[in-house]
Amino acid sequence: DINLTPRLAVEAHVGLLPQHVPSQFRLPGGRTFQALAGIRAKVVNTRRFALFGLIRPGLTRFSDVIIDPTAVPVRTGPANYFTLSLGGGMEYYPTPRLITRFEVTNYLIRVPNFTVSNGLTTLSGPGGIDDRLRISAGIGYRLGTLRETGAEKSVSGKLEFGPEFASFTSRREGALDGVRTDAGAGGFFSYKILPFFYADSSLIFFPRNTASAGVHDGGRILQGLFGIKAGIRRNRIGLFGKVRPGFHSYSAALSTNLTVPGPLPRERVTNFVEDLGGVVEFYASPRTVLRFDASDLHIYYSTRKGILFNGTPFAVAGGPRLHSIRLSSGIGFRF
Repeated sequence: DINLTPRLAVEAHVGLLPQHVPSQFRLPGGRTFQALAGIRAKVVNTRRFALFGLIRPGLTRFSDVIIDPTAVPVRTGPANYFTLSLGGGMEYYPTPRLITRFEVTNYLIRVPNFTVSNGLTTLSGPGGIDDRLRISAGIGYRLGTLRETGAEKSVSGKLEFGPEFASFTSRREGALDGVRTDAGAGGFFSYKILPFFYADSSLIFFPRNTASAGVHDGGRILQGLFGIKAGIRRNRIGLFGKVRPGFHSYSAALSTNLTVPGPLPRERVTNFVEDLGGVVEFYASPRTVLRFDASDLHIYYSTRKGILFNGTPFAVAGGPRLHSIRLSSGIGFRF
């Protein structure tokens, strides 16, 4: 860690998990190496104790992944995947220089779409967002000149709003899309309701269309999130965790009345989502705010009943919770 302020630090993490796990197709196999860099934000910060949140993007490398199952013998090798680490933990300081640390983090690993061929057989398919839980403990040491933390100033204002720009990485339901990243724009709104709690919302439109669709997902996305962010604002910096349920409204999912042969009809379908992550804000002036979000957005497809396929009714289950990676930034006004 390199401390930028008493509460905010740049943090890098390099780790090796030496245990060899069985090889899997496109999924973790062999030994694991991770290199991540991001920020650590202390929400509680005292002489002896601190509670912090973590946002760290980076790479995860698996040493032995099945790359081509069509080869004889099956071809394996290393694979590197983009990773976003979200979590938090606590630190205890037995002495001014000694640090003991415990953290719990969730790793979101983006496995890309794939196409492999041996000249006779071609195999292709969608990737996914794989999530892994990591629990760790360690001991650290402070270098450099020790300085006492000075008095902190609270940040005034209750209302924040402004434009927001987002990237959203998810596995689309349509067979021709798979894992992809969509860019969108919209706005955010935040209002202080209690000393450390803010009503927080976001509305984003992702204009890119899909190549194919499923019964739950297809077309363009309208994303609405409405919930709570909790944290502190001190010395021109705000640090928050957020929980925001909401919706994804898909413009062109497959209709309930499917017929083959013939064109597949489309209709708007809305599903429940939940946004879990962190927010860092910088207050450049008394009336402006720069906002940066990172989160794991959970998508819950609902069961669709009464689907008609060539006149025969049936139901399509929603399936398990889906993970996705949401990153956004915005500039707004404060009052």
